Amino acid sequence: MTWEDIQGRKYPAIGRCIYCGSDGRPDGLHDEHIMPYSLGGHAELQEASCGSCEKITSYVDGYLSRHIFGEFRAHVGAPSYRKLPSTLSANVSIGHQETMQEFLAPDQPFALMLPVWDLPGIMRGDQPRPDFPSCRVRAYNFMPPNFRETLGLADDAPDPMVHIPSGTINNITFARAIAKIAYCHAVAKYGLNGFRHLALPDIILGKYSCVPYFVGSDPGPPTPRDPSDRRHAVIFATATSPGGLRLMIAAVRLLAHSGTSEHGMPIYRVVMGAPRLSL
Repeated sequence: MTWEDIQGRKYPAIGRCIYCGSDGRPDGLHDEHIMPYSLGGHAELQEASCGSCEKITSYVDGYLSRHIFGEFRAHVGAPSYRKLPSTLSANVSIGHQETMQEFLAPDQPFALMLPVWDLPGIMRGDQPRPDFPSCRVRAYNFMPPNFRETLGLADDAPDPMVHIPSGTINNITFARAIAKIAYCHAVAKYGLNGFRHLALPDIILGKYSCVPYFVGSDPGPPTPRDPSDRRHAVIFATATSPGGLRLMIAAVRLLAHSGTSEHGMPIYRVVMGAPRLSL
């Protein structure tokens, strides 16, 4: 199936929480961003989440915006409910001298680190497990073209070296955030009752531990970046598991237009559900 641009759409009120099924009482139901607002998402499912579930989905969206894409968002001036930093730091070595430098956000050298795994376990005939059997990281580095000038280096000074800070990625929280994006897109496209949800709502809410059984990624090198007008891409398809179960799969690619002509961003695969059984 082809990519569909849903930016700016407001879908009719769902009328109950798409995660737990409640009517939202006593606080009512809230609109749910299909793609996180912090990543530029402006499409919404209206009256689609209760207050309790909204707190959980806000947490997983926030993990993406702060821990994964925080510096990237400051560079591009992404939408934010809080003021983004105007300056960012980087650890730079010039010759044998290493210092922490402060830069205006657009001029900071940085790396975007994204996890990559294997395909979801159900697609490989694997057994449910709570941990990803394979975890790697792809790094996307940004070095501003005026870096030497920003540092005030003389022509004969050695080239500066940027030290990427070490850190950890919570693979499960990241995967839950990807699952939430896929699920909201599916509800927008097929309706809340248009498919069998399997474990996806429980994965998003943190109630199902075997997340890698339903969420994974393409294991090989990423394909070239998408066209420049495609900020994010979610594409649906169907597949049959080794056990013969017909599955509905979402391919999620954040910042689809970024990367290089050789390698774009990773493509994540989410088993969002199964077709409705015929009566």
